Amino acid sequence: MKKLIISCMMLVLTLLWAAAGSAFVRYEDKHPKKVREVRITGFLDYAPFGYTERPNEILYGKFFTVFQPMIDTLQKENNLKIMYELSKRNFPAQVQEVRQGNIDIVLGAYHETELFRGLELIYPAAFINPVTVFMLPNRINEVKSVDDLKKLKGVRTSKEAYSDFVEQQLKNFNLETVDNSYDLFERLFTKKADYILISQYYGLIEASKLGLRSQISVAKQTLWQVPMFIGISKLSRERKMLSQKLTRYLEDPKNQELLKQNLIRLVNEAEINAQGIVPPTFGLENKQN
Repeated sequence: MKKLIISCMMLVLTLLWAAAGSAFVRYEDKHPKKVREVRITGFLDYAPFGYTERPNEILYGKFFTVFQPMIDTLQKENNLKIMYELSKRNFPAQVQEVRQGNIDIVLGAYHETELFRGLELIYPAAFINPVTVFMLPNRINEVKSVDDLKKLKGVRTSKEAYSDFVEQQLKNFNLETVDNSYDLFERLFTKKADYILISQYYGLIEASKLGLRSQISVAKQTLWQVPMFIGISKLSRERKMLSQKLTRYLEDPKNQELLKQNLIRLVNEAEINAQGIVPPTFGLENKQN
């Protein structure tokens, strides 16, 4: 009799557990975890950090970034809907939208720089962006130090945003600013400038796109190694979550290596995709004739 009572009690408990489990599943089905929207912006024409497939038609082009592995992980692990915001058409205006809380994240920010004042920067840095010098191969050995550059004429592009520290240092250089990569390299090859001052990864990609990668040399030593951070709006509703998750992601050496390998891949892909491109002559063939 005692065994029968115990068996009946076990049966009842089993049925109750099954019913509870079924109710739990049905509740989860009816009330799925809320999807949160996170709005992201970044550089608009600054490969590999941020760029679109049609830079002159930003609103209609897909956004690409070297930060994508990080974004994919953030989205997957936290049930997020990622939305890229590029509507202001220029980077400083996009950063202002982040500061005002209309955008949650900016991919690419420098510390102690006025442009990013008021944003929360996530440590450690996601990348180190080296600023260097491109020259014609037969002249690259002329430069042994920064002081050597100050005696020469250089050219830079308006598309690059450096830290305030670097910008302050550049006041000591004789630099012309142009608005596109064609003009940048034209100045070098027509000897209107002795060197191009540029961040290394962006410069390599732009040289590849013009078919000039094999015709330029990169200085052996960089001028500055500039840390590049993720910036979060202090007015973002998801600030706490984003800060914790992104810090944890970037503190993992495996993730840092993943981002580094993705950067190298994008630079190499640009060179591979440029195979067969006929480089511009910048009118030099007419002078030779």
